[in-house]
Amino acid sequence: MRKTMTEIDSTASPMLLCTLRRASARLMRTVFVHWPQRRRQRLVLLQLSDDHLRDIGVTPDEARQEAGRPFWD
Repeated sequence: MRKTMTEIDSTASPMLLCTLRRASARLMRTVFVHWPQRRRQRLVLLQLSDDHLRDIGVTPDEARQEAGRPFWD
C-alpha cells in the first residue's frame, strides 16, 4: 500500500526529507532554468556566422548538429 505525503512526512526522518527537498529543488531548477537556457544557446549557435563559429572552434556542421539536439540532452 502506498503512503500519502502526510504519512511519509510523519514517519520519514528529517534527513530524508531534507534530501528529498534538495533533489526536488535541483529538478525544478533543471526543468525551468537549465533546459530553456540550453535551448536558447543552441538557437543562438545557429545564428552565428562561419567566422564567429571558426573563432570558437566549431564548424557549421557541428553547430547544426548541436542545435538539433533535444533540450533535455
